[in-house]
Parts: sequence; structure tokens; C-alpha cells
Amino acid sequence: MKTIKIILKYYANTMQKQLVNFPIVIMFVISKILRYGMFLVFLYFLMSSVKNIGGYSREQILVFYLVFNIIDTLGQLLFREVYYFRPLVVSGSFDMVLVKPFNPLIRVLLGGPDLIDMGVLLILIGVLASFYSINLYFIFMILNSLLIAAAFHISVLAVGILTLSVDHPVMIYRDLNALVRIPVDLFTEPLRSILTFVIPVGIMFTFPAKALFGILDWKLVVISFVLGIVSMWGSLKFWNFSLKHYQSASS
Repeated sequence: MKTIKIILKYYANTMQKQLVNFPIVIMFVISKILRYGMFLVFLYFLMSSVKNIGGYSREQILVFYLVFNIIDTLGQLLFREVYYFRPLVVSGSFDMVLVKPFNPLIRVLLGGPDLIDMGVLLILIGVLASFYSINLYFIFMILNSLLIAAAFHISVLAVGILTLSVDHPVMIYRDLNALVRIPVDLFTEPLRSILTFVIPVGIMFTFPAKALFGILDWKLVVISFVLGIVSMWGSLKFWNFSLKHYQSASS
């Protein structure tokens, strides 16, 4: 409960800072909605003369894109503080995080959410709900996707401690995500398996939509949760390893 209260305090402080420039917040939300909407229109007209692609209908491809944006927006909303981690390490301010009686990983992972994305997220969920009924199966797969996303971001933090580089790993992560705005099934082997089981962005973005359609095999569900747990376990091990090699500002 103490950890939850502190996280909520971080959220409240972040919201206060962001709402100071309320007109900018509105412009940001409108611009994001326009960007998503224009790409949806592009996909719609691109597939206007095609009945299906890879066994998926035009409406299902649009839903894949909506689900991709929901998960991607959730990741940016929750883990935005990772983008500001490098200055914390370079300036030595990370020392002050480490000496506080609170888990430093939670501070640098969840300490600065981008709550501006909340409005965009609600709109995307509303649009998705107009296509399909959101079920518990889908929600569990979304949670597993967030677990994998958290593991990616924790690994980026660990790399930031060891190399002082955060921007490049984050951009690699975002470029990998951009690959699966379309279903991972549309890729040929071995790229499909690599993006699913080695770098599990396919599990993150394709499996929840397939769960929504009711076409995801239960064996793949088990594999996806196992990979999610293993990814988190590995990222935490990497984080602990990097902390042991952290050189503070005094050194």
C-alpha cells in the first residue's frame, strides 16, 4: 500500500505539471487523434479493393491497428520516465534516488507517467469497443503485453546505467514496435518466429487482437504468458547486475 500511495503521488504531481499548459495538452491530444485517424483512413482505402489480407478482413486489419495503438499508448503513458533517465545518471542525481527508502526501479520506471495520453487512450478504447465487445480474455493478453513492455523498458534502464545511452535503445524498441502495426502473421519465416518468440513484439501487439477475435490457440496463450514472465525475470536480473556496476557522481 505504501508503494501504491507513492506511485499515485507521482501521478498527481505529473498531472499538475502537465495541466499548467492546458492549451498545449489539448493541441497534443488533437494532433495524436488526427495522426491515428489519418492512418486508419489510409488503411481503409488501401484495402478498399481487397477482401482480405493473410486471411484477415479489412475490419480485422483496422482492429489490429487500433489494438497496436492502445498497447503502445499504454506503454508510453506508464513508462515515459524512462526517456528522462540518462540526465539523471549523467548529472549524478540518480545517487539521490538510490539513497531514498524506496525501490529506485519504481521511481525511474513509473515516476513520471505521460497522463496526456489518457484522453487519447480512452478514445481508442471507445473506437475499439464499437467494433468488438472487450472480453476478459483480451484484457489478460493486454496485461501480458504490458508485462513484456515493462521488461523492455527495465532493460533499457539497465543499459542506461552501464553505457549512459538510453535514447538509442528506446528508439530501437519503438522501431521494432512499428514493424507489427500489422499482424505478425503477415511476415514470412523466420522473421515471423523471431518477432514472436525471440523479440516478443508479435506477442505484445498481435496476440491481444487475436484473443479478441477468438482465434488464438490456448497453447500460444500459455507460451505468451511464459515468455512474459521470463522476460520480466531476465530484465530484473539485468537491472540488478547493472546496479552493481553503477558508478556514482562521486566516483
